[in-house]
Amino acid sequence: MNRCLVCHQTVEQQLTFKWLFSFGQMQEKDICEECWQKFIPIQANERCSGCGRKQAKNSLCYDCSRWQKNGQTVLLKNRALFVYNEAMQHFMEEYKFKGDYYWRYLFQDIFEQNLHYYYRKDWIYVPIPVDEQTMSVRGFNQVIGLLRTPATTVAALKMKHFTKRTKQSHKNRAQRLATKQPFEYVENKSITGKKILLLDDVYTTGRTLYYAQELLLQAGAECVQSFTLAR
Repeated sequence: MNRCLVCHQTVEQQLTFKWLFSFGQMQEKDICEECWQKFIPIQANERCSGCGRKQAKNSLCYDCSRWQKNGQTVLLKNRALFVYNEAMQHFMEEYKFKGDYYWRYLFQDIFEQNLHYYYRKDWIYVPIPVDEQTMSVRGFNQVIGLLRTPATTVAALKMKHFTKRTKQSHKNRAQRLATKQPFEYVENKSITGKKILLLDDVYTTGRTLYYAQELLLQAGAECVQSFTLAR
């Protein structure tokens, strides 16, 4: 029996007739039902149409309206799956910051299923990269870890090299928005007229994703949107 990654209690497996007659191996859970209920999903009819924030109306939130007023005419139309609440913060702490790669299993299935459901084969998936220093310490890209199958990366981004770079997680909102362009575009094949989907773990202010969108639109992409685990 598995133990819940969050509360460490034994996870009860429910036997179903479908599984009993499937002759397949039971898929074990890594989280109990009580802990899973603490993650708040964002439904399609209750999110901001610009950034995916959970709200009562399917319209632009205050942050997205500010992006437009500041000259951002093409919004990301980000789709996020969960609210970035205390439960999600704990997940990010264990998975992203402490580097426990096993935690990726909590959301791999739901992340990839929704990704392929909403964005079909005509989309090119481009995971947001991490810098070399983070890769050398953590050993993995937390976005790619959420995918069971490798992302189709025709258009590639890489982090610029900074001698001293403060991580986004250590910045407040004003500091995030003042961040300089962190990416470089690495051309593999032409993306002229292509639909690009940026993949990231969390949409916070949108600054990082909009920088990535800017580069890919300049490279000829028809449109660039984003898909994140949390908002």
